Amino acid sequence: MRATALLPMACAMVGFVLSMLCLFAGHKPGFMEEYHIITLNTSTLGHNLIDKAATTTTSSTAKPTATSVGSLLSGIKHNITNTIEGDLNGIINDVADKLSKKLGIKQWYSLHLMDSCEGTYAPNATEKGADLNITTCSNETAMFHFNIEKHLNQQLEAGGLHINLTDLDFPDDIQKGLNDLTTALNATFVLYCIGIAAAGLAILTALIAFFLSGSRLISFGNLGLTSLSFAALLIASIIVTVVMNKASHLINKYGNVIGLYAYKGGKYLTITWVAVAVMAAASLCWVVEFCVGRRNKGREFSEKGTRGWGGWNRRRSDEAALRRSGV
Repeated sequence: MRATALLPMACAMVGFVLSMLCLFAGHKPGFMEEYHIITLNTSTLGHNLIDKAATTTTSSTAKPTATSVGSLLSGIKHNITNTIEGDLNGIINDVADKLSKKLGIKQWYSLHLMDSCEGTYAPNATEKGADLNITTCSNETAMFHFNIEKHLNQQLEAGGLHINLTDLDFPDDIQKGLNDLTTALNATFVLYCIGIAAAGLAILTALIAFFLSGSRLISFGNLGLTSLSFAALLIASIIVTVVMNKASHLINKYGNVIGLYAYKGGKYLTITWVAVAVMAAASLCWVVEFCVGRRNKGREFSEKGTRGWGGWNRRRSDEAALRRSGV
């Protein structure tokens, strides 16, 4: 038995579990929701409508005119009447908790590797460190495509005001940017699968190495598997980090003006980079195992050679002594 195989096996097990969590985090309501890739805060989405409604009310007070909300908000459908203006003015003082409900959307949307979830903040959206109440998650899908524009439009059109993102001046650049980043996340999904598979095989081969001590072939195979897992997880983690930074920058750049905010998933980054670290440690362990095994083999060969030459020299000495004695 080779007890030194237990350390890289333990590292591979940790890497395997963490990689699985990266892949399946948020795949159902309540399961590691805080380990999101990115979260969109939509609790104040559409506050620009309220600003316009407030301006309209002020103007109407100063100089009464027969102005409809549809003409003043410059995007809302023509059938939206002054009743909507009254509704908007009625929630001006409590934007974060009431606006999203009036619009028919959720207060937050989170992106995971294989789905997205949505819900509300508790006790309210403005509370520091508010909890996430999950309403629902989309179907779990390999290479998931996050189309927040389509999803929000569906909810807005079914909401109390029956408007769409165009009425909120929602920038097209946000969804275009997310579409480009989706390709990178699809590659990340494949890389995580490779990393998980290689780590799983590395656990099995480490177990074999534990019972078959002295096999350099097993050590070399383990080194290959752990190195493959390390490389796949490293690239996946780099991609996820870049996607988080670019997506949050893009959404905040174009979305803050209409009340849309994006937050990076710091906890997700933690587990994906820890997975990379433990697989790097596992690879390093097998490098040491392989080199030590090679050195031991060389020492054994050298000792056998020395013993062989020593025996041959002794035979020559014995033959010479016999010849001198005349035998």
